[in-house]
Amino acid sequence: MKERIFVVDDEPKIGTLFSNVLERDGYEVDTYMNPAKMLDALDNGADLPDVVLADMMMPEMNGVELLETLQERDADVPVIIMTAHSSVQTAVEAMRQGAFHYLQKPVNLEEMRALLEKALKLYGAQQELEQIKTEKQKKYPIDGILGESDAIVRVRETLQTLCNASNTTVLFSGETGTGKNLAAQTLHYNSPRAKKPFTEINCAALPDNLLEAELFGYEEGAFTDARDSKQGLIEVADEGTLFLDEIDSMSMALQAKLLSFLESRTFRRLGGVEDLTVDTRVLCATNADLEESVKEKSFRKDLFFRINVVNVQLPPLRHMGDDVLLIARHMIQNFNRELGREVEGFSDDAKEKLLDHMWPGNVRELRNVLERAMIFTRGTKVQADDLTLAPPGRLDEMHAAGEAFQFPMGRSLKEVEKAYIQRTLETNDSSYADIASSLGISKKTLWDKRKRYGLDEIVDR
Repeated sequence: MKERIFVVDDEPKIGTLFSNVLERDGYEVDTYMNPAKMLDALDNGADLPDVVLADMMMPEMNGVELLETLQERDADVPVIIMTAHSSVQTAVEAMRQGAFHYLQKPVNLEEMRALLEKALKLYGAQQELEQIKTEKQKKYPIDGILGESDAIVRVRETLQTLCNASNTTVLFSGETGTGKNLAAQTLHYNSPRAKKPFTEINCAALPDNLLEAELFGYEEGAFTDARDSKQGLIEVADEGTLFLDEIDSMSMALQAKLLSFLESRTFRRLGGVEDLTVDTRVLCATNADLEESVKEKSFRKDLFFRINVVNVQLPPLRHMGDDVLLIARHMIQNFNRELGREVEGFSDDAKEKLLDHMWPGNVRELRNVLERAMIFTRGTKVQADDLTLAPPGRLDEMHAAGEAFQFPMGRSLKEVEKAYIQRTLETNDSSYADIASSLGISKKTLWDKRKRYGLDEIVDR
């Protein structure tokens, strides 16, 4: 497809000359005698051009006013201003307002060709970034954080609020496999920083010296193998987002350096002497109890307070009640597309098996279980026998049920859950809604489990 140029000039000869030259160069050219006619054409359905060449001095609306109008319409198109010597300063001011560049009259055709090529290259890159942003936003919508339990609803509401607070540091907490990375990417791609990089690193995956080099970059000669200078991830993520997963693995010395950056937004590369300033949003994640780590003096108290501006808690799957089935059905749909299957859902026994499992690996474990089931199931529904789950004896029952709750080993998870719910109902005088919340499930889910386990006679709330 030919690239399209709009030429806006009140001198007909200029429009004709440029049209002839640029069409011979392979461009599609539309000429307009004044900005109003160009804007009318856009209003009447004309496609946005790839570049606008506009004269500075025109009656009714000048080139700068045309630029401002396009900006007000969110028309993302490079504008090149053509100007006489006397208005060069005005053209420079136009560049400060967002014009791509200017051409001085009489226009040098080779200079015009070079500027057009440069503008088109930049515009193409911007369009590609916009497409990536759109695709990412589609891939990471806020509603993509699936679930109807109270805890998940709160997560979505918090993320929605945080999207506009694009400088705020956020700490994502939760067990392994609860979706902290997904939540971080969702926040980034629904924020004003979405067009800029989302850069992530697992702090537990690298030794401390390499992690420091990856984060802050280094100058040539900073260490033995540093033959060239390299940007760190903090610098790469300028105007975007840096996601630090498993931040609790970071050494105390590196924690101090990170804290310094978060306080000042300046840093030095390894071996460098120049202070660099960036506008990088930092998101962190941990599956550890950082408050306990602070008490144990393995994590800096001041850094904890600095990154814990907003804490988003991702609930474990075992606390999400019937959300397990909702998420599982969504995964089945995705696997149908990936594997070319037409599985419709789950048998009743399979549903019960999914609900009774404790999911120590959370959503990640659920996905792996369902992927295997989708490969081996032969019918239109996943059966209970298709679900290969971790043996109950390998689960941490104490973790799921609370330290004060004791139950003999060797009993089924269904029995454990029933007993725990029964004891909670018997010993808790709070409202039904508060009890459900303390269990990490919805009021409806607690009601359903109470019916399933025949616990109606215990308490009437």
